[in-house]
Amino acid sequence: MTQRIKDLLGALQNAGGCIAITGHDAADVDSVAACVLARRLLCALGVPCRIALSGADKQSRRVMERFGEDVDAMIGRTEAGDALLLVDHHQTLRPGRVIAVIDHHPTDYPPACPFLLIEERGACTATVLDLMREAGVPVFAQDEKLAVTALYLDTIALRSTKITKQEAAWGEREAKRLGLDEDWLRREGMRLRDMTLPARELALLGRKVYDFGGMRVLSTYVQTDAMTDARLEEIMNVLRAELIAEGAALWVYLVHNPMAMRSTQYDLLPDGSVVKTEYDCLVSRGKDVMPRVEKMMRKAGNGHG
Repeated sequence: MTQRIKDLLGALQNAGGCIAITGHDAADVDSVAACVLARRLLCALGVPCRIALSGADKQSRRVMERFGEDVDAMIGRTEAGDALLLVDHHQTLRPGRVIAVIDHHPTDYPPACPFLLIEERGACTATVLDLMREAGVPVFAQDEKLAVTALYLDTIALRSTKITKQEAAWGEREAKRLGLDEDWLRREGMRLRDMTLPARELALLGRKVYDFGGMRVLSTYVQTDAMTDARLEEIMNVLRAELIAEGAALWVYLVHNPMAMRSTQYDLLPDGSVVKTEYDCLVSRGKDVMPRVEKMMRKAGNGHG
């Protein structure tokens, strides 16, 4: 048992009671998979726990069913007195006391909690898998397949800037070793959207809410190789209305084109204006975009912007 396992166990035991394990809002495959492996870890350590997701996206339901996991059964409430373990995120608006964080999104503003582990890597599930090994928990092929699948799906099929060449090579090797369907992984990872879907649906995919120094920021994204100016304007109109309805200071909308290996960022402001940023790579929202947005919003909130 490594020191960080001892630290995690101490924090959880000191919290007392049943630990609520939760992923981020509209949990994706990596978030759900990390919760599943975290539950295995805590149960092996003798810590009472439950998964309490606030919600999950369609892909996570479809993919996790392949692993025999019922995502709907993982959705549950948290209360003010609950002890929370956050996985795949480090900031939450849900009721409860944050006791521990296991995440892979970098931040200059880490939360104050008894146990904090933020590793910059392609998927949070891989970190939880490492913790299982460090704790001496038996790791089965099913666990490894779950981690590799989460890696592919959370990095646009190993194309995102959030993943290193070494980790991408590891993912490819493991997919072959484990006999995973690599064509399916690539298709699911690229997740190209049907651009004939309603503009509102395309506008609100991958929705996340952030609180940066008291300033509310929302973000969504779409992956497509078929965005048009007309479609984009329809999406922007939806987001302008949503931004006002949410009372937010900013809405960050990302358009990822995995085929061209390009991302475009649109920052919508309450006055209706849009700031566009183009990248010559596929950026990671968690690693590349939101840390910069957080710095900008906290600076503005402190009166220095």
